[in-house]
Amino acid sequence: MSRLSRWGGLRRLHVLRSLLLSRRSGGTVRVHRPATTQVAGSMRVGGRLDVGLRWGRNGFAAPSQLYVAASGAVRVEGSFHVFAGTRIVVDDDAVLTIGSGYINSDARIACFSAITIGHDVAIAEQVVIRDSDNHQVKSAMGDQHPHTAPIRIGDHVWIGLGATILKGVTIGDGAVVAARAVVTRDVPPGALVAGVPARVIRADVVWE
Repeated sequence: MSRLSRWGGLRRLHVLRSLLLSRRSGGTVRVHRPATTQVAGSMRVGGRLDVGLRWGRNGFAAPSQLYVAASGAVRVEGSFHVFAGTRIVVDDDAVLTIGSGYINSDARIACFSAITIGHDVAIAEQVVIRDSDNHQVKSAMGDQHPHTAPIRIGDHVWIGLGATILKGVTIGDGAVVAARAVVTRDVPPGALVAGVPARVIRADVVWE
C-alpha cells in the first residue's frame, strides 16, 4: 500500500492498469477513470504520463483514449498530462515522442508516421494534430503528393484552442499558434501564427 499511497486519489485511478503500464514502460503511468487504454505496441516513459486527468476535484470526466497498435511506439521523456476527453492513436510502425507539458480536454492526436512534441508544450482544448491525410490525392496530370509526413513541435510551444496541425509541419521553439488556426506549413521559432491557412502575424513573441 505504501507504493500506491504516494499517488493519492486512488479511487479515481485504474490502479491495476496503471501498475501494469508503469512496469512495462519503466516510468510512472497513471490512468484516471474513466479513461481507456489499449497498448499493444511499445511504451517507454522516462518521467510520468497521466492519461485522463481531471481539472479540479469535480472536474470534467469524459473518457480519454490511448491506443497504440502492435508495431507502434510511444516515448515520453518527461512529465506529460493528458486531460479528460482526449484521444491519442498511434498506428502500426508509427512513433509518438513527447517531451513534457500537457494536452487539454477533447483534443486529438493521430500518429501514422512520426509526431514529435518537445518540452514545456501547452496544447489547448479541441486541438487536432494529425500527420496523415489517409487518402491519396492526384492531379489531372497524374502527380501525387505524400499523404503522410512527420510533424515536429519544438520546445515551449503554445497551441491555442481548436487549432489544427497537419502533416509535414515543423513548429519552431517558442512559437504560438492562435485559436482555430490551420497550420499547413512550417512555423518559425518565436512566431505567432493565425488564420486558415495559418500565416505569421507577429515575430519574436514571448509567452508565459
